[in-house]
Amino acid sequence: MMNHQRMMGIVLTASLAAMGLAGCGSDPAADNAGSTGASGKVVKLKFWGAVPEESGPKQAVENWNKAHPDIQVEYVRFVNDEAGNTKLETSLIAGGEVDLYVNYRMDKLVKRINANLVEPLDSYIAKDQFDIKDNFGDKAITKFNNKSYYIPAIILNDFVSINKSYLDEAKLPIPTDWTWDQYKDYAVKLTKGQGNDKRWGSFVGNLEPKIYEWMDKTVKTELGPNAFYKDAQTSNLDNPVFKSYLDTMVDMERNLKVQPPYAEAKTSKLQGTSLFLSGKTAMVWNGTAGIRSIKNTKDFPHDFVTAFAPTPKMTANSKYIGGGTGYLDFVTINANSANKEAAWKFLKWYVTEGNEPLISSGRVPAWKKVDKEKVAKLVLGDNPEKLFDVESFKRVAFADVEYVNDTQFKNLAEIQKIVDEEGERALIGEKSTSDAVGNMKKRADDILAKN
Repeated sequence: MMNHQRMMGIVLTASLAAMGLAGCGSDPAADNAGSTGASGKVVKLKFWGAVPEESGPKQAVENWNKAHPDIQVEYVRFVNDEAGNTKLETSLIAGGEVDLYVNYRMDKLVKRINANLVEPLDSYIAKDQFDIKDNFGDKAITKFNNKSYYIPAIILNDFVSINKSYLDEAKLPIPTDWTWDQYKDYAVKLTKGQGNDKRWGSFVGNLEPKIYEWMDKTVKTELGPNAFYKDAQTSNLDNPVFKSYLDTMVDMERNLKVQPPYAEAKTSKLQGTSLFLSGKTAMVWNGTAGIRSIKNTKDFPHDFVTAFAPTPKMTANSKYIGGGTGYLDFVTINANSANKEAAWKFLKWYVTEGNEPLISSGRVPAWKKVDKEKVAKLVLGDNPEKLFDVESFKRVAFADVEYVNDTQFKNLAEIQKIVDEEGERALIGEKSTSDAVGNMKKRADDILAKN
């Protein structure tokens, strides 16, 4: 698998070569004049995204194409892994291959901005008087180089799914606000049985357990954006919240025995959603994407109601209570597109009314003017009360929380690897949590200081 630096180098080198062939970019005025269909020709756009076309993008594109015969859009799917992102970045440089595309991680978007593969949107926004704050919120866009390069299409909702039958059995209410200590108390009360018949109280992670990903979401409830960095040369891993997260996981797995041990979960490739829907765990930290499986009673037969709680906070006073909830599906225009004006028209439509067909697969729009009742109905499906506690879903899905937007990504891939390696040693009992976090700090600082 190609590492972050090598991938960046390839993209940058290829991008510079492409700009040399193309005369260092296009004239925006010429682009706009030739892309509106004024000549009578049909403008054809290629729109790249990672969501399977049957999960909404095909219908969205068909809706647009029916209403706009002069601008026809083709959806091209790429797989959101390293190989798929490399394919996208190579295609961004080739003429005519990509006009618009969706970014699924901010660090990858920043890399593409630095490689001159993203068109700034400020002039388009200003010309159309498209009010970003009114449509998406005042923190929807993080500017780079004092420019706006994307508009978020969705809110990625993180929450804790809970088997309501188990809650009722334990006489516990659906949590509306809680800390990790309170979460652990619930997990203890919801754990039952032994051996193969054991029901776990908790599973943190939707697929197999991932240490960095869930630590990152947790510590940000306390620290906010750029939680892993003090500055460009120093990590923040000596902050007590990092050890606190590992201590919580160790306590649940090895002491309280209310969550599958890390080694067992990793070796068996346990999947939180499968465990949850088979009744093997009472709670799982996941998000709206997991709702597709809950609705799929053919592959995951179950008859209990799923309730929803916000993700736990580090302390009662944690400010950033989203716990992983935030803007996503960052839609951008390729700086090398020959049809930027047409691409902007489609982008503006897609991030507002256009992405409605994707809602039923769990992608809640970031557009503030969306009909929330309609969103809930589309996400949860017909007769939602049979499978969902609807009010608790609305409470977490439409919570008014301050989303965390990172802006620092220096050596992030290496830091993620360090956290996963050292964190694993703590969770399997090879090292204390203090030693593990100390090693994270030393290794991360060494890397940051060298670059």
